[in-house]
Amino acid sequence: MTVKRKKKSTFMGGKSVTVAFSLCLLAVVAMIGMYTVGKSDQKQKELEQQVAEAEQKQAEEKEKQEEARKAQEQELEREQEQRQEAASASAQRQKETEEKEEGKETHAAYGAELESDFQVEQAEIAENIVIDEIEEASIMDADAEIDEPTLSFSPDMDKLMWPIAGNVILDYSMDKSVYFSTLNQYKYNPAVIIQGSQDASVMCAAQGKVTSIDTLDETGTTVTMDIGDGYELIYGQLKELMVKEGDYLKAGETIGYVSEPTKYYAQEGCNVYFEVRKDGVSVDPMPLLQ
Repeated sequence: MTVKRKKKSTFMGGKSVTVAFSLCLLAVVAMIGMYTVGKSDQKQKELEQQVAEAEQKQAEEKEKQEEARKAQEQELEREQEQRQEAASASAQRQKETEEKEEGKETHAAYGAELESDFQVEQAEIAENIVIDEIEEASIMDADAEIDEPTLSFSPDMDKLMWPIAGNVILDYSMDKSVYFSTLNQYKYNPAVIIQGSQDASVMCAAQGKVTSIDTLDETGTTVTMDIGDGYELIYGQLKELMVKEGDYLKAGETIGYVSEPTKYYAQEGCNVYFEVRKDGVSVDPMPLLQ
């Protein structure tokens, strides 16, 4: 009996070892499976990230290519516009040249025709020249006697109108020098420099006669008028004159218009040079202006 129990115990022990070994093997297999699954998930994530980065890079490259294409198209458009403008300008110059040539030919032909007509009529006109000149001189003398007003100016009784409404930017000064910005120096000023806007009307300050019209470096187009009793008025920095030498004007009538300043008054800007002389000597206009 004793021998039989020992054999049963040995059998049971061997079975327990087999079961334990099987459980260990299953545990190892399970761990390997879990490790493999985890490894696969990580690798899948890495692949997905790489794909995303590749797609982003491809999108950026595509965007750069699109920008480069648009820039190239814009450059081609600019070149096309420049070529069109150049062609248009060339055509315009050619047209102007052709028109000038046609004008010269027409003018030459017309001039020849006029010269022929003039030669035919010259003899007839010559016969009446002397008579016409005598009659015209008589008429002019009669008109001069009738139209020429008596000029008189008294500073005690009369006042001058302002030739233009504006601020005095340089005062009359013959007892001391004043600073001229454009010239960057001090010098005497025989007139008042009145600020004005370009193209503004310049009015006659008193009734008078236009005695001279000059173009001077300093004051540009300059008009001198005699207003009587040895007084003269000088207007400078003018353009588009409405008067000529010998004309009589009343106070307030338009002499001309404000011009761009000469190089002597570039810093001061558009202005009217207004000078008053008595017996050829400059006097201060301010006490005479109303």
